[in-house]
Amino acid sequence: MPKTHRWWDSHIQVPVVLPVSDTLWRVYVAARDVNNRGSTIMAELDPSRDFEVLSISQGHMLLPGPPGSFDSQSVGITSAQSDGDHVVFAGGGMRLLNDRPYEISTSIVESHDGGATLQKVGTTPIVTGGKDNPFGAGMAQLIRTDGRWHLWFTSFRSWFRKDGIDAEPRTDIRHAVSDDLRTWTQDEIPAIALAGEHEGALTRASVLPCPEGYEMWYCSRGRFDPVDDTLRRYKIGYATSVDGTHWTRRDSEHAFLNPPQSGDWDHEMQCYATVVSFQGKTYMIYCGNTYGLTTIGYAIRANDGA
Repeated sequence: MPKTHRWWDSHIQVPVVLPVSDTLWRVYVAARDVNNRGSTIMAELDPSRDFEVLSISQGHMLLPGPPGSFDSQSVGITSAQSDGDHVVFAGGGMRLLNDRPYEISTSIVESHDGGATLQKVGTTPIVTGGKDNPFGAGMAQLIRTDGRWHLWFTSFRSWFRKDGIDAEPRTDIRHAVSDDLRTWTQDEIPAIALAGEHEGALTRASVLPCPEGYEMWYCSRGRFDPVDDTLRRYKIGYATSVDGTHWTRRDSEHAFLNPPQSGDWDHEMQCYATVVSFQGKTYMIYCGNTYGLTTIGYAIRANDGA
């Protein structure tokens, strides 16, 4: 985070990467102002020079909606799918509620200048709370493949509240398809289901097509434990699929060859990762301790291009 900024006061979460050229990446992050309202910051980086920061946007890339709207508290993007200068983003919005802390919904955002500026598409979400996702749906990954749009997203299934602790959502990861970005058909089963009562949340899927089908990275955490607060710290999981609908969890196959050490920016938590292929290498850009309060970083897949 910069020491001074026109409105950015805290947080650097949910990175979204848009490779533009050999020397330019646009990286979008969720940031908050002094009133804890969220919007999007864009940083331009040079991947040929160890991701040197070239510029950081000063204005709001997107503005929260009016009172009562699905994005009245926060607005942002969670993935990018480019087609030349036209880029389609999975967007997201948050509104505050009385019976539970918040509701998250998924929307569409686009750009007609290679991601330099962003525009909301419509004023309503494409996936939100309802019959299929009882308490909201967000953190979506949007991909166009085989002539259809695919969406993998966090589905809010329930909220848990106990005296003396903050209300805690339980979430899993779901999948939906569309031909036009407006009407979506959601699978009846989760893409990635909670492993049991001990698991509290699965969120922020990042999906890459591969020769065998698809790979997914996501983050998972346990449930609140008054004795062991480390159970609520996110870690990164991994799964594979042939068809994008039926997935096999392979969490043990994701690991860092040089694991974070005590005192590192990511030694307590790795979360909200996005994975991109670029020039024969696979990059993971992710948030660290305290849910991405201050830092993002990256890792490169071992043996890529070998």
